[in-house]
Amino acid sequence: MMNQSVKRLGKILPLILIAFLLFSGSVSAHSVVDIWGKANEGTGVIFNTPVAMAKDASGNIYVSDMSNHRIVKMDQDGNIIKKFGKLGSGNGEFNTPFGVAIDNDGNILVGDTANNRIQKFDSNFNFITAWGSHGSGNGQFGLAREIAIDSQNHYHVTDEFHDRIQVFDQNGTYLYQYGSRGTANGQFRLPQGIAIKQDANGDKVYVVDTFNHRVQILDVNGNYLGQIGVTGQSGDSGSRLFYPRGVNLDTNGDVYIVDTTNHKVKKYNSNHQYQYSTDLGIYYLEPSFPSQVLPLGDGYFIVSDTGNSRLIKFRGYSTYASVQSYLGNLRNADGVFSEPVGIAVDNNDDVYITDTFNHRVQKFDNSGTLLNKWGGNNGDGGPSAYGINYWQFIAPKQITYNGKYNEMVIADTGNSRIQVFSKNGSWLSNFGYYHLSFPMGVTTTSDGYYYVADTGNNRVVNFNPFGVFVSSWGAEGLNNGEFRQPTFITVDSQDNLYVVDRYNSRIQKFDKSGNFITKWGTNGGNPQTDPLDNWGEGNGDLFLPVGIAVDQNDNVYVTDSSNNRVQKFSSNGTYLDTIGQFGGEDHNFFSPQGIAVGANGDIYIADTLLNRVVKFRP
Repeated sequence: MMNQSVKRLGKILPLILIAFLLFSGSVSAHSVVDIWGKANEGTGVIFNTPVAMAKDASGNIYVSDMSNHRIVKMDQDGNIIKKFGKLGSGNGEFNTPFGVAIDNDGNILVGDTANNRIQKFDSNFNFITAWGSHGSGNGQFGLAREIAIDSQNHYHVTDEFHDRIQVFDQNGTYLYQYGSRGTANGQFRLPQGIAIKQDANGDKVYVVDTFNHRVQILDVNGNYLGQIGVTGQSGDSGSRLFYPRGVNLDTNGDVYIVDTTNHKVKKYNSNHQYQYSTDLGIYYLEPSFPSQVLPLGDGYFIVSDTGNSRLIKFRGYSTYASVQSYLGNLRNADGVFSEPVGIAVDNNDDVYITDTFNHRVQKFDNSGTLLNKWGGNNGDGGPSAYGINYWQFIAPKQITYNGKYNEMVIADTGNSRIQVFSKNGSWLSNFGYYHLSFPMGVTTTSDGYYYVADTGNNRVVNFNPFGVFVSSWGAEGLNNGEFRQPTFITVDSQDNLYVVDRYNSRIQKFDKSGNFITKWGTNGGNPQTDPLDNWGEGNGDLFLPVGIAVDQNDNVYVTDSSNNRVQKFSSNGTYLDTIGQFGGEDHNFFSPQGIAVGANGDIYIADTLLNRVVKFRP
């Protein structure tokens, strides 16, 4: 039951839909004054959003530790051999690296994503060369993601935003490309993972065609040979995938697919016949939004458990796989986050943060000193902290301060309920059972009424101060007053409501009775059926936004999550300002989600995939 709830939650807001744009907006006058959430790993290792992995001829493992801007080399038991790289743009420096691969000569290749390049090193991490820049031309990248090596020692790179694979020689010279956007054989929609089976009879390229819910098998020139999954049809079976991200092969030619939004790895034999998945039915033993898989031999394989910032080592058998060990220490220390999402500020300027994959709330003063924490495991977090009891959460999202009753209100998303606590973490009440389906957002009006973004039901639900259902409005659709995955919700000084309509890439504004007032976003808030056709990066455009907040002047701040920025609007939707762009620097973001504004105008932003909270000041 618990595991299925979390998996259904993943289907409401798949991490894989975060598209990671690289474009900048206008320069903001806001400056960074503090950053919270840095982990102290000591002599061990604490990963920060690990993604791709590779293995050398000696069996050593290389991990793209993306949000730590480095590559970690370890043995198969997790003993650290080397940590290489830091944030920067020089040789041997990285900015949110996604991909890592070992070529046929033992050289190390890194997809240095936010620097729009590939870097190449020898086996001792001595720099050899680099190539690439931002753009759509030959040898340029929209988002350089993963790398695979063919038998000619050519490098095949998934250029995600341009829906193509680019091929380079050992010197980084562009050779050719294959693919284009579409659903036909040999076309892609945001391809991500890639692997190549080297074969004397002809190499086979396996490309994870993420938004088409399939893995395509091609020759090295991009000619279609077959696929696993059904084009455009998501699901969870041997023949259905749901936003897959990674693929790899073992020495027998067996295929391992990371079925990300189903939170599992699926194994197929060399004839692409389904064998088993890593679905164990126990949430804390399974990966959360995994990115890649690395077969080790003898049935063993490692999965990057990206959501929990760790690696999981499995042993596979003929019909199932079992967990053998975990590699990397958890991100559950006090003041450290495992995907911070919601932020609220109370009347004392204290700051509350929902630490989603630690299934807890952490409370800080406005200088970042931890004051309190609550949730399962006494607020100590970790994957096992989830639960259904009144003091527990499953992946909590938005949190809001109810000034009428001086209380904290939390969207306990995985439990499909709203929970209410005092400011010191004492449980007061919960409500929403039988009315809500994986609600992500909650806010309150000046009279103490609760308004909930009922994400799974594509509507807004109103409850009175006692948690009793009053009314609802909305349905799935593209029209005014309709939603597709409403996420966060907030209220202004006039008790007008602003709803983030995520898949429609817009904000909708209503009065407290649910009467539509206005909308804005890409194409003026008039969406397309396919979210990828509603992709805008200009001032005022939005792409899959998540969070929203209002300041004392009723200006509206939106975390334009998949554009990796925050945009500021007037209360009627007029564009005013942009903060940040894609990158790991202090003033930039990687999928910002929650946002709150303090009484003095300080802005707190949950930089979710970098596992930190950034405090800005005007």
